[in-house]
Amino acid sequence: MNKRGKYTTLNLEEKMKVLSRIEAGRSLKSVMDEFGISKSTFYDIKKNKKLILDFVLKQDMPLVGAEKRKRTTGAKYGDVDDAVYMWYQQKRSAGVPVRGVELQAAAERFAQCFGRTDFKASTGWLFRFRNRHAIGNRKGCGEQVLSSVSENVEPFRQKLSMIIKEEKLCLAQLYSGDETDLFWKSMPENSQASRKDICLPGKKINKERLSALLCANADGTHKLKSIIIGKSKLPKSVKEDTSTLPVIYKPSKDVWFTRELFSEWFFQNFVPEVRHFQLNVLRFHEEDIRALLLLDSCPAHPSSESLTSEDGRIKCMFFPYNTSTLIQPMNQGVILSCKRLYRWKQLEESLVIFEESDDEQEKGDKGVSKIKMYNIKSAIFNWAKSWDEVKQITIANAWENLLYKKEPEYDFQGLEDGDYREILEKCGELETKLDDNRVWLNGDEGKGCLLKTKGGITKEVVQKGGETEKQTAEFKLSAVRENLDYLLDFVDATPEFQRFHFTLKEMQQEIVKKQFQSKIRSRTGSFLKPRPHNIKDSFSGPSTSGSNH
Repeated sequence: MNKRGKYTTLNLEEKMKVLSRIEAGRSLKSVMDEFGISKSTFYDIKKNKKLILDFVLKQDMPLVGAEKRKRTTGAKYGDVDDAVYMWYQQKRSAGVPVRGVELQAAAERFAQCFGRTDFKASTGWLFRFRNRHAIGNRKGCGEQVLSSVSENVEPFRQKLSMIIKEEKLCLAQLYSGDETDLFWKSMPENSQASRKDICLPGKKINKERLSALLCANADGTHKLKSIIIGKSKLPKSVKEDTSTLPVIYKPSKDVWFTRELFSEWFFQNFVPEVRHFQLNVLRFHEEDIRALLLLDSCPAHPSSESLTSEDGRIKCMFFPYNTSTLIQPMNQGVILSCKRLYRWKQLEESLVIFEESDDEQEKGDKGVSKIKMYNIKSAIFNWAKSWDEVKQITIANAWENLLYKKEPEYDFQGLEDGDYREILEKCGELETKLDDNRVWLNGDEGKGCLLKTKGGITKEVVQKGGETEKQTAEFKLSAVRENLDYLLDFVDATPEFQRFHFTLKEMQQEIVKKQFQSKIRSRTGSFLKPRPHNIKDSFSGPSTSGSNH
């Protein structure tokens, strides 16, 4: 028994232990005695359960952070803090070590972006930032990283379990979705076509990429139509309207998922399909329709608050950062099964059965010619067919680790590395090696979404809450100031918005400075040269006033 006195203040780890005791059905008195807390403290912790779990899950190493922190208060400069932490997470996910001085430099850059002129990335700020997000001076060795990531999983399981009980969700109402790259024309290294393709100029067949999203529920009874992101609006090989395709096809300049595309899919496809399934297949009543979609922290995903149906019954929840390989069901054999089924169909259409009389040149020409006939329409139909063929048991097994802490069982019968080797040999591809085939089968495991730049991070923090703005090429400072003045008048006249007065006032002062600097620069040449009276100055030197400030 740990008697700690009447006015004990528990840290977050201890509060989580209290919550686990409550979850296990322990009595009020036994919990109070164990932790030395009063009845009011007990009920405060119970009341704030969601707030505590949410805060701990946001930390880089939740259990370590929970040992140190007692409160869930945020940073003074929340926008700078959010931006730096997002930047830090991206660096970590890419395996790049981040030093304290780099965190401070990033903070200064983001503070400048947000106009925080009084912000200082001091040693004190660095200490508080690291403490707030439980970031230590850890070495980047594999075991430590895996250990720290593993620590994120259990708090997430607790929170998910709580939501399932509170919302009374069944397995058919739990969904998981994930994006992936698909190099749809790629062939194994050392195949006749690949060797020929390396020697040819122009676009390489092995690099032609699509992005795809797969989504299904936890018992595998509902597989949603896959969404495919391609470069062109309507591929030349697709004569009919894209609405007739067996997938949802969307164009994107860089073939990446974006927040706009994902949000559109969620509201226009996911929500209606889930409602239709529960009403017409599960035969649920309207008031019983609910769903929870689990996603990873891809930059293409909007906030969970903005990914909620109008009635609030269909929601999203994000996995802790960098835990997808451990508990994201789609990464537990589902996407891999779909890709291997796709590769089988691709080989059936793309491979040439060579004649014994064919020399190397003829084999290479035939191989490349056959693969170039394999178009994006074929790829789309083969991908959709492959997704249809992913077994229900494969999807259900993929949830075992997340829901029951069991190692998922993988069934890749007929889809093993050696099976592809056999079909290649039968077609006369004798030069390919097993290692080449493995690289080919597992080579397109990208996420289908692009990492954010500094500007992208800043924009997301500013737009937190789901609202997006159209970017314009340039702004007139005079127009910006005029609108700020108008906004300040509104804020001063509206009590509930007066808390924004000082922020807008700071911004107004910065705009005035920029205007003054722009005016000085644009007239420097005029001040340095005397102007003759009564003569129009026909000469104009190089202007600097056109640069954006």
